[in-house]
Amino acid sequence: MSDVFFLSLPNADIAYRLYENPAAKTNRTCLLLHGAGVAGEITYSPMLPYFTQWRWMLVPDLKGMGESFHQHGKEGAVSIAELTDEIEALLTHVKWDDFDLVAYSLGGLVALNLNYQRSLQRKTKVKMALLEPASLDREDLSTLMDVRQKYRHASKLIHDTGDVELGVASFMDGVSPNRRKHPVAEATTQSRLAHRPFGFAYALDAVTDHVEVMVNEPELRRAIIDASEQVFLFSGELSHEALKLHYELLSLQNDAWQHKTMSACDHSLPFQKPRQIANHINKWFSLI
Repeated sequence: MSDVFFLSLPNADIAYRLYENPAAKTNRTCLLLHGAGVAGEITYSPMLPYFTQWRWMLVPDLKGMGESFHQHGKEGAVSIAELTDEIEALLTHVKWDDFDLVAYSLGGLVALNLNYQRSLQRKTKVKMALLEPASLDREDLSTLMDVRQKYRHASKLIHDTGDVELGVASFMDGVSPNRRKHPVAEATTQSRLAHRPFGFAYALDAVTDHVEVMVNEPELRRAIIDASEQVFLFSGELSHEALKLHYELLSLQNDAWQHKTMSACDHSLPFQKPRQIANHINKWFSLI
């Protein structure tokens, strides 16, 4: 457990935690970004005890999730560009320029965009480990947009009806249709995503909006991928076959990309096998 700190920005109050591992093998640093609807600490606390490569680990809450809020205090729309800029502002605040990056789902898209923006600014590119990052789950962009419409439907259910349980169930059926529906696991996931349901819905919309931009400008996703030089992709064995095939293709097309499928997992990877994933991440970041 770490103290919560806050960075006040013009349009957001960003909460973050900074963890120190005195037993770390290096003095390196790592930024860890969570997925839609679930705070950073909840996402990564099961993994943190097993990480060995970093002295310092920065775990923020993206705006609209966890303890991060819009300046006006009400839930509101967000964009991937906004979330990226706010993380860049946080990195400037803590004076980090050279760091590693671990990110999950929505956070994976923010990570990819952050690295892309840094590459445009001639900054050091970031080595990453991404757990089912949003926007790479299908090779074909029009198919990806079709998939995103399911999540648009889930967010619309929350916005229009206020039926959080139905909206979250719709999202889960879209993102993990082949999951093993254990009652306790289902209830736990529902509870996590219902903590700030409108923030969760706006986060889903942010990804869908960004994918729509990619559909209209297909060279953008290509540029984002090309800017990402070293990436370890995690997928769940129970996730969609097209997702795993695209990750495998990316690992073949890009020399410094790797892909690992975690057995018996779906999209909820960090909550299902945190220790095993941490071990793979340690090995990846120990490579020079």
